[in-house]
Amino acid sequence: MAVITAENLHHAIEQKRDELYEIASQHSWTSPEVVHISQELDTLITRHVLLKHPEEQLIR
Repeated sequence: MAVITAENLHHAIEQKRDELYEIASQHSWTSPEVVHISQELDTLITRHVLLKHPEEQLIR
């Protein structure tokens, strides 16, 4: 199993952001393809924040 670091997540976020802009330049911002990539980007950003600030995690 690969260890996920803040640096790895930061790199993945940058790549996903580039992908989002590329797809959005070909489709509308509300197209299913763009929305899907945007949701993936949101997930990566959330994981990065929680990794950098574990005390912010919600108690479940």
